[in-house]
Amino acid sequence: MSAEHYTFQFLAGNVALDFINTVAYRLDPTQLKDHLHDARDLRRWAFQAHLPDYAAIKSGRPLNRAALVRMRSVREQLFAIFYSVANGEPISADALLRVGSALHGCRARKCLSVQGADICWIWRPGAKYSDYLLYPILTAATDLLTSASRGLVRQCADEGCGWLFLDRSNARKRRWCSMADCGNRNKAREHYRRKAGRG
Repeated sequence: MSAEHYTFQFLAGNVALDFINTVAYRLDPTQLKDHLHDARDLRRWAFQAHLPDYAAIKSGRPLNRAALVRMRSVREQLFAIFYSVANGEPISADALLRVGSALHGCRARKCLSVQGADICWIWRPGAKYSDYLLYPILTAATDLLTSASRGLVRQCADEGCGWLFLDRSNARKRRWCSMADCGNRNKAREHYRRKAGRG
């Protein structure tokens, strides 16, 4: 499927985890695919994610290479953090510091403004495309990290997938990012193994 026809999936239950999941097959270098190549991909993702500042993203200045590198870097720091959370491993203090600094940088570009009878947050002049995109992602990430829901973060049980999600199932036994994808594929594999074993 070409990049322009790829439909992003939102299965994680948290927009920060969905942003992390824009890389497919993270744990399998032979199949790994990054679905965020350029500004067009990012705009499509932002639209499909229903980000609150999508209008600003759509009308903002074009994304340059440095901003794309910034967003991918934050995404990988978020992956490192939530991968550790999902697997019960120590969280990198450096990754936490970088994510906190990125959120602080985005917040510094917002200010309170009187809009008629309302007071609301607006972006300061000079705010960048990447700020509009990263602010809700980083806010969702840090809210999750500092809440009890952090204990619900899981990683797909497929060997190569690597996608992360919140397990809100009643029994807390969700194994797959999606039953329609990794779940069915692994069920088919297990069926084949059992059938081959009987043979």
